Amino acid sequence: MSLHDLLPEYSGKINDFKISSISLDSQEIKKGDLYISLANDSNQQKKYNQEALKKGANCILTNNKSIENIEKKIIYVSELKEKLGFLSNRFFENPSKKIEVFGLTGTNGKSSVSYYLFQLFSQIKKDIGLISSIKLKESGIYNSKLTTPDVFTLNKILSNFLLEKKKAAIFEVSSHGIDQERIAGIDFDYGCFTSFSRDHLDYHSSINKYAKVKESFFLNNKFKGAVINIDSKVGKKIFSNSHDFVSVSRKNKKSDICIEKNKGKFFIKTPWGHVNLPDRIFADHTMVNIAAALGLFCLSSKKPNLNKLNLKKIYDLPGRFQKINIDSNKYLYIDYAHTPEALENILKSLKKKYHGSLICLFGCGGGRDQGKRSLMGAIADSFADKIILTNDNPRFENPVVIIEDILEGIKNQKKVEIINDRTKAIKFGLKLLSKEKEGSVLLLAGKGHESNQEIKNKTIESNDYEIVRSFI
Repeated sequence: MSLHDLLPEYSGKINDFKISSISLDSQEIKKGDLYISLANDSNQQKKYNQEALKKGANCILTNNKSIENIEKKIIYVSELKEKLGFLSNRFFENPSKKIEVFGLTGTNGKSSVSYYLFQLFSQIKKDIGLISSIKLKESGIYNSKLTTPDVFTLNKILSNFLLEKKKAAIFEVSSHGIDQERIAGIDFDYGCFTSFSRDHLDYHSSINKYAKVKESFFLNNKFKGAVINIDSKVGKKIFSNSHDFVSVSRKNKKSDICIEKNKGKFFIKTPWGHVNLPDRIFADHTMVNIAAALGLFCLSSKKPNLNKLNLKKIYDLPGRFQKINIDSNKYLYIDYAHTPEALENILKSLKKKYHGSLICLFGCGGGRDQGKRSLMGAIADSFADKIILTNDNPRFENPVVIIEDILEGIKNQKKVEIINDRTKAIKFGLKLLSKEKEGSVLLLAGKGHESNQEIKNKTIESNDYEIVRSFI
């Protein structure tokens, strides 16, 4: 596409030329690309613009009139941020209208439901593309730096999925992605709301503002169908806004899709039939996430045949309730739980399943919602027999202060061990577990699949699974 095709109103202002691709990231610019410059600071914009031009950018669009320079092909476009979806769709020729698109949002469960849905479609040989921030090696999965990429990256991925003859695309829609209009102009066919609880208040400033951003995803898109988890007030509100939505719940047996139990065996009840859950799946949050994926699968299928599905072949993501057998009767779990709700869900499930001691190792991120720290401390205090507090991406905050904030929620501090170094903390946790009775469990919470620690201005290689493997 040429510049005049993309922006015909500028045909008399600047000479025409071909555009190879478009990017919002100056570091990703290649020769012949168009760079969209949106930095808030003029000096930053100039720096990024120079970088883009050095890398071979054909043209730069800016939202800052003071740095327009036609000779250097830097063009001012009014309300540029609001036009990103339009420009992206024009350049990539509306790929989201040519492929079935599933968008999943919620505080916890987005990644898991997306991956379960991808696996369900794989079982019936439907060629699907999945965009994931978790590194996975399976065919059809695009690994993204962000949970929700910007709209140009999204449309580029969707275009590639079309070239690969994929029938549908699945991706997570984060609250940041909604608020920053990274999904502007994307045509969604099916939506899913996985859960709602406190998170990202460092960004959204209040729980109400965070809720409204999540709700806006369902108010501003016309879905063919959507699966809504109604186990929160926000979920109930979203569900009440449309008669076309299907409800899912682990608490409410009157929901369209729910978890039932018969003779000690769990199964998922749906309007399309029942599906048995394998015995290894026992956590409530895992069951409801699989149920949500099943609902999306059925909604998008003309005649869903649940007999073709085998839930025994459905697996969790790395770092999501990941089980490691330490010996025949002691266990370790790795999970990404970094919100109060997620930590409570995991600890409740482990407490219910195992009857030995429950050891919980976790920390809280620096530069993020400080209010959740004491809440997570209180939750660990309620369910865990022993607690190990350690680093979890302290970033530029003092790790000692973060742990002090967590301790405010812990009444019984005699059961707490503080070891800032996460590797040493995990080693200590394993030693502690070895001394406990049969049926005891060690939970490593917060990091999940992540492969590094952010401490001050350094990124240190650190992966919970690899650390555990080095000690056993």
